[in-house]
Amino acid sequence: MIGSQKNSYGIPLSLREWLVCIFATLTLVFTAWSLGGYKTWALHLLFAGGLGTFLASVLPMPRSWNGYDQQHGNLKNFKRLLLQPFFWAGLCFLVYILIQYLNPSVVQVFGDKSWWVERITPPLGANLPSSVKADYETMNALRSFVIQASAISLACGILVGIQRRKSALIILWFFVISGVTMAFVAILQKLSGADKILWVVNVQNVNPWGTFAYRNQGAAFLILVFLITGLLYFLYEKRASIKLKLGGPHLFLLLCTFLLTGSIWLSLSRGGIILSLLMLSVFILLALINVDWSSVKHNLRKLFLLSTVCGILAWFFVLNLSDWQEIEKRWNNLEKITLKIEDYDRYLCSKATFDMAQDQLMYGWGAGSFRYIFPIYQTEYEGLLYFYDHRNMPYGRKIYNYAHNDWIQFLAEYGIIGTILMGCLFFSFMANLRVIFKVSRTSACFMMFGIMIVVIHNFVDFIFSSPSYWVAFWGCLFLVYQLYKLQSEIKGIS
Repeated sequence: MIGSQKNSYGIPLSLREWLVCIFATLTLVFTAWSLGGYKTWALHLLFAGGLGTFLASVLPMPRSWNGYDQQHGNLKNFKRLLLQPFFWAGLCFLVYILIQYLNPSVVQVFGDKSWWVERITPPLGANLPSSVKADYETMNALRSFVIQASAISLACGILVGIQRRKSALIILWFFVISGVTMAFVAILQKLSGADKILWVVNVQNVNPWGTFAYRNQGAAFLILVFLITGLLYFLYEKRASIKLKLGGPHLFLLLCTFLLTGSIWLSLSRGGIILSLLMLSVFILLALINVDWSSVKHNLRKLFLLSTVCGILAWFFVLNLSDWQEIEKRWNNLEKITLKIEDYDRYLCSKATFDMAQDQLMYGWGAGSFRYIFPIYQTEYEGLLYFYDHRNMPYGRKIYNYAHNDWIQFLAEYGIIGTILMGCLFFSFMANLRVIFKVSRTSACFMMFGIMIVVIHNFVDFIFSSPSYWVAFWGCLFLVYQLYKLQSEIKGIS
C-alpha cells in the first residue's frame, strides 16, 4: 500500500541520512537560483554540494549515526556504492576527462587584440585523449571535470545515502517548491519589465528567464521541474485513491503544473513552449486515465471548483499576460526556418560541429574545447560568420560558445569513446525504469515521455551545457528512482 507504513515512518532517520538529505536538498534547491551555474562561485557551490552528499553517504561514521534500523553502515554503504553501475560508469567518465585535461594537444594563444590556437606536443602522448589548454575561468577540461563530478557525486550520494522514502520526498518537495517559486519570480520579472536577473544581476543576453541568462535553458529547467511535479502528483493521487479521498497534496501539485506551463509560455521559448504543451497534454491524459471515477462522483463540487481555478489560471496567462505581437513574430520566424531549414544558423552550426567531430572522432577535441576549435570550422559556412541587417548587410561577427545541439557537441568534445562512457550513465538509469513500472505504470510512462522530451530538446539547444541543469537532472532522476525502489520493497503494493 502507498499509505503510511508504521514500520517505515515510525523509526527516525539516521543522522547519516539526515546529513545526506541536507546536502542534497541544499544542492538541488540551489540549482534554481545559481544563475545557471556558469559563474565560478556558483559552480564551486554545486561541486561542494554534490561532493558533500557523496562523502556523507560513504565516509566512516560512528555506529550510532547509522540508524536504529541499520539501513546504513560503514561497510554496508561502501558495498552499496560498489554495486552501482552508475558509479563505475561515472568513475570511468571522470578518469577519461582527467586524462584529456592532463594531455593537452592544443593551446590558446593571446595576441594584442585577438586569440588563436596552436598545436603542441601532448605530454602523455598522441595516442591518448587530449584537450585544449585554456583558462579555467572561461572553460577548459578541468572545469568540465568539475561540472561532471558535481552531478555524478550528487547522484551517487543519493543512490547510497537515501534509503528511506521520507528523506527522498523531503528533497523532491523542496526542489519542486524551489522550481515553482523560480517560475513565479520569472513571471514577476516579466510583468515588472526587469532587465536584470532577480532585479539586481546584470546579464548580457537580452532574453533571460527566471534566474537563467538564456530563456531556453530557463524553460528547459521548468520542464524538468514539471516532470518531477507530475511524478509526485501520480504518487500522491494513488495514495488518495486508496484512501477513497479526492483531496490531498496532489491537488496542489496539479496547480503547480499549470503555473509552470504558464511561466514557460510567457518565456517565449519556442522549443520550451512546444515541448511543455506536449508534456502537459500527456500529463492530463495519464491523469484522466489514472483517476478513480468511483470516488470522483462523490466529490463533484470539489472537482468543479478545482477545474474552475485551473481554467481561470489558464485564461489569465493566455489572454491577459501574453505578448501576442512578440508571439506572432516568433512563430512567423519559426515558419520561415522550417521552410528553409538548410539556411538556419543552428542547423549550420550542427553541421559545422559534426565536421569538427569527424576530425577527432575517436577521442574528441577535449572536454570544454568547443569554443576554441569551432571558429576554425565556422569559417566554412557563410551563414555562421556575420549578423545581417534588414538590407542583408553584415554588421558583426557571430561568436558560438555552444553548438546549440548538445549531442553533437558531446561527440566533438568527447569523441566516440567518451560519448559511449556518457551513454553508459544514461543506460544505467534507463535500466532501472522497470522498478518504477513495478510500482506505477502511469509514473513510468510519464517518466519515459519526460526523458524523451529532454533528449529532443537537447538536439536543438544547449540545455545540458548549463551546470545547474545537469546537476538537477541527475540528482532528480535518481531521487525518483530511489523513491520508487523503496516503495516497491514495501509489501502489499497494489
